[in-house]
Amino acid sequence: MSVATRLVLILLSAAFSTLMGVQSLSRYASYHNRTFDLALYARQAWGLAHGDYWDPIVGAHFLGTHVAVVLYPLGLLGKSVGVVPVLLVAQALAFGLATLPLAQVGYRRFGDAGALCAGAVWLAYPNLSQVASYEFHPGSLAVLPLALALDALDRRRTTAFALCCFAILLCRADFALLVAMLAGTALWLSRAGAPPVPATWRRTAWLIGMLAAAYLVLQFAVLRPRYWAAQTSLDLHFVRWGGSPLGFFVALFRQPQLVLDHLLEPRRLSYLPRVLWPLCLLPVLSVRWLLPALPFMAINLISTFPTTLELYSHYLTPAVPTFIVAALDGLAALRARLGEAPLAQLGSRMRVWLSDKAPWGMAVLIACGLLANVQSGGLPWSQGFERAAFAPDAQSAQAARVVAAIPASASVQAPDPLLPHLIARPHLYRVPPPERDADYVVLDVSHRIRYAQREDLLRTIEEPGLRYWLSRRDYGLAHAEPTYLLFQRGHDPRKGPAARYLTAQMSEDRGTPLCRCLSVLSAWLDPHGLELELSASAPCPADLALKIVIPRRPERVDLLFDGLLSPAQLRDEHVFSWHALSAEERAALRESGLALGAVRSNGAPPEPFDPVARPIDVIQ
Repeated sequence: MSVATRLVLILLSAAFSTLMGVQSLSRYASYHNRTFDLALYARQAWGLAHGDYWDPIVGAHFLGTHVAVVLYPLGLLGKSVGVVPVLLVAQALAFGLATLPLAQVGYRRFGDAGALCAGAVWLAYPNLSQVASYEFHPGSLAVLPLALALDALDRRRTTAFALCCFAILLCRADFALLVAMLAGTALWLSRAGAPPVPATWRRTAWLIGMLAAAYLVLQFAVLRPRYWAAQTSLDLHFVRWGGSPLGFFVALFRQPQLVLDHLLEPRRLSYLPRVLWPLCLLPVLSVRWLLPALPFMAINLISTFPTTLELYSHYLTPAVPTFIVAALDGLAALRARLGEAPLAQLGSRMRVWLSDKAPWGMAVLIACGLLANVQSGGLPWSQGFERAAFAPDAQSAQAARVVAAIPASASVQAPDPLLPHLIARPHLYRVPPPERDADYVVLDVSHRIRYAQREDLLRTIEEPGLRYWLSRRDYGLAHAEPTYLLFQRGHDPRKGPAARYLTAQMSEDRGTPLCRCLSVLSAWLDPHGLELELSASAPCPADLALKIVIPRRPERVDLLFDGLLSPAQLRDEHVFSWHALSAEERAALRESGLALGAVRSNGAPPEPFDPVARPIDVIQ
């Protein structure tokens, strides 16, 4: 390979790694990670570096998970520079550096042009930029040793191949199946005869295959049953087959129609063309190099998890290096077959196409990869690129303030976007249910923004659980943001953000009753809304809300006290509640007056005799 070609490949690799590192770090810094994968593996890396082998997020010992040993050195490095940045940068580097061994495979078939083609189609494959800029998975780190293993296979280098297989197992224990298939590919290639294999090649391949199979059995027959105490990802992927991929083969004999219906779903029928079209379907011309990808393709096809079959899924990523090698080998095989035809029977244009000086086949392959990246990739020029996911916004600032309000040593239950920022603690859990008796609990209340001033809010999936937390006595609201509420164990629920709605004033006047527990003492307009002074005679139902009847908005329903103080926490006292009004609503209220009523989650007043709404005098 020429120096110029090598330099171009290094620059491409560095540019891709840099861009992916910037994007993934930007997503993390702006709290836009939507799943818990980054937090899961970051917490494992932090725990390994601190001698803690229990993963509280999934409730399992490290040996019962994917046994990603590679997380240990990354966690040690993260002690000084931060675990999450180390993981994200390592993943970006793994993707970028895999370019070089794959380019070597292309070089051996097509020279410098083949090396550039291999690098281009690898970096352009849409899945890589989607995965590298979204979350972190130790299996994604395996693409580098896998690419090196494929290069060693192509060169018939026994020692290098064995070391690469060992490195793959350090990324994920269940990738032992991948290693076993690589050993099968090595045995298949040993029969090809070109290039010749060392004397120890077949013996080494058999040994690697058997050790990989034994390691796989150890994990699933010993480690998983002994050390896993929670629901596994297998239960989610293979629920239709009893929670195990082996259940698919049982169903094949017992319920063949169920299996047939599953495999004939349009998304599954189109899966192979969808993942291979960025490579012009060339991998199908080199089945021997596709062997290591077969486990991932098969598992994805039988899985019932919704996103498994998507091009952006990280379940596809470990198969991509084998796709690239198979595409290059398939293109070489296609050229060889066409070259066997009598050149005299071919037109001049065809002879030029077949010549090494005009590798149009590689140009078409690169063009196909770039087109796929534009359509489905995760780069700034790709269609559907979500720029907002990499930029801070109002919700990012709110999340940062909530995280800053949690003490460093406290146990926490929090939504997935916040978890990566809270990993440096022994006890970290996802949001309830179930409850983990944590010191702090963070709940996502963004549904209140989506359903603001609508009666539907009272019947959303999230609101009943949130009302329960607000009405509790053992937890109190310690910090409030528009999209997050932070509850602290032992905190007085009437203090903190809730205290602003309480007043020490009392009088005999109960005002205009809305229901048995709540009356309106006075109402007045300010420049931006309506402020109500209310009289509570006893705790109210936790789902009590306020119906504000204004001309042109007769169905408006608001939460009392901005939804931060539960009506169930009220006593015999006076309280204030403020409600934002638009300019049109204020004008309508001044013109036609105001009517208020109390409503519960069923849409009716608290009691049958309570009025739907009563006219209220407004002080302007």
